[in-house]
Amino acid sequence: MDWIQPMEPILISDIVTGRNWIHEIKWDGIRGLSYIENGRLRVYTKRGNERTAFYPELSEITELIDTANAILDGEIVVFDDSGNPSFYSSLIRERVRDIRKVRYYSQMYPAKYILFDILHLNGRSLTRLPLFERKMLLESIVTKSDTITLTDPFDQGEDLYSLMKSKNWEGIVSKQKESRYISGKAHNLWFKTKLSRKMLTVVGGIQWKDNIPNSLLIGVYRSASLTFVGKASLGLNQEQLHILKEQASSLSQEESPFERESLSGIKGNFTWLTPLLTCWVHFMEYTGDGHLRHPKILGFGTAKPSEANGKEYVE
Repeated sequence: MDWIQPMEPILISDIVTGRNWIHEIKWDGIRGLSYIENGRLRVYTKRGNERTAFYPELSEITELIDTANAILDGEIVVFDDSGNPSFYSSLIRERVRDIRKVRYYSQMYPAKYILFDILHLNGRSLTRLPLFERKMLLESIVTKSDTITLTDPFDQGEDLYSLMKSKNWEGIVSKQKESRYISGKAHNLWFKTKLSRKMLTVVGGIQWKDNIPNSLLIGVYRSASLTFVGKASLGLNQEQLHILKEQASSLSQEESPFERESLSGIKGNFTWLTPLLTCWVHFMEYTGDGHLRHPKILGFGTAKPSEANGKEYVE
């Protein structure tokens, strides 16, 4: 079976309405496509990287699906102890590259597979079928378990969005019932509406421009280590710039306070800071490497750095 580039929802600020739409939870995990051929499973990310051996718990799908050949689309999600989807825990699983460590990580961060579409069934491409027909086929061949399950559609997007806000989850995806499966984002058939979120972070470095702080390197504490989550410059006002210039010399240190692996790919000249200064940032979503996309600084915090533990708050 040939590779099918996943269909991706387009980010919008409003919630689409109408009887021609269904709405689903926007799961905060790793996109995963399952290719089942003659009973053999292969799991791919949306970029086409095979990850079958790194998600052994997903292997039971071959026993739960009533067919020997299919392509399924869904989200691989790791939940925290409170039953909430944890993108960082999902990212930890996805970053495992040593097959010898898979058993440990699958026990520490067990993944669930939440299916929402089927693209191929027994030699027949389903991408031109309307979404509601694909979903009926998916439901007819999958037996749900604690690990493998199906996402539930809602008729009212506003109600689902309110539920996501009460749970402090990521948001919703709205899909046209008649939509074909179109790779990428060249369509107006699937949309995602995300909750506006903010988070307390620790300032671990400053990047300068013309002797003025240009951006802050920010992080959160994960397993007692300060994990880099991005560079932020939007939102800095003159008062905050003055505070940074005053604090920089007294807080500077030679070594980066961030976990080395989380800084992978980050280049430039920085003043590293002792991680004592906290700030609140607003953001909409994470990038694929776990960084905040377009973070905006809301203001410096009075909380202890240890309180910057990655907890998100919706607005």
